[in-house]
Amino acid sequence: MKNKITKGLSIGVIAMGIVHCAATFSPVIAGKLATLDAGAQTAFLYMSLMCGAMLILGGFTTFTLANKVCEFSFLRKPFLFTLILLAVDGILAACCMPHNPCAWAILVLTVPLFAINIRR
Repeated sequence: MKNKITKGLSIGVIAMGIVHCAATFSPVIAGKLATLDAGAQTAFLYMSLMCGAMLILGGFTTFTLANKVCEFSFLRKPFLFTLILLAVDGILAACCMPHNPCAWAILVLTVPLFAINIRR
C-alpha cells in the first residue's frame, strides 16, 4: 500500500513539474517578464525551468526507487535525500508564494511523500 501511495504522489510531483515548466512560457508569465531587462528575464526563465526540472527529476527518482529501497539498503540514503529536497521545495513554495494554488499543490504532494517514507 505504501508503494502505491508513494508512486501516486510521485506521479503528481512529476505532473506539477511539467506544469511548472509549461507555465514558464504561458502568456500570463511571459507578459509579466516584459517589464524586466533581458538579463533578469533570462535569470527568471532559468530559475523557473530548474524548479520544474527538480520536481520532474525528484518525482521520477522517488517513483523509480519506491520498490527498490526495501530490497537494496544502499538506496535508502539517496531516496531519503530526494524526499527531503522535495519536502523543502514544497514548504518553500507555499511560504514564498502563498497566493499561488500550484505552490500549495506541491506542498500537499511533497510533504506527505516525505512523511509516508521517513521510516522506510
